[in-house]
Amino acid sequence: MHKPTILYLASALITDSSNRLLTVRKKDSSYYMMAGGKIEKGELPEQTLIRELNEELNLTITSKDFILLGTHSTTAVNEPNTIVTAHIYHVIVSSVNLQPAAEIAEVKWLTKDTYQNTKLAHLLEEFSIPKWLAFD
Repeated sequence: MHKPTILYLASALITDSSNRLLTVRKKDSSYYMMAGGKIEKGELPEQTLIRELNEELNLTITSKDFILLGTHSTTAVNEPNTIVTAHIYHVIVSSVNLQPAAEIAEVKWLTKDTYQNTKLAHLLEEFSIPKWLAFD
């Protein structure tokens, strides 16, 4: 067995004023996950988050628009023998008309009543859902 690859990510737990949770599904994946992506060499996680949200959702944010919730490591759902370690940030948006771009096939808003009917990536399920359920 080969040593697993580790991917370092910056991800966004995005909510709106109704506390719905935004998830994205990449092309060729059946799992819904948080928007965000791989941290590139020389990039800070915060810079990655700003870049990725702009690329994936055409969402423009600044460092004043999010707070770090924590970091979490788990098994990647789409890449075999891979561990993802993510800095996870909370972003509250007022615009609910976010459109998928880049590698994103679909955006889906979840509510506390509907999220259990969605196939979720491990990072979202293990770390972000419990945080989100605790939000008022």
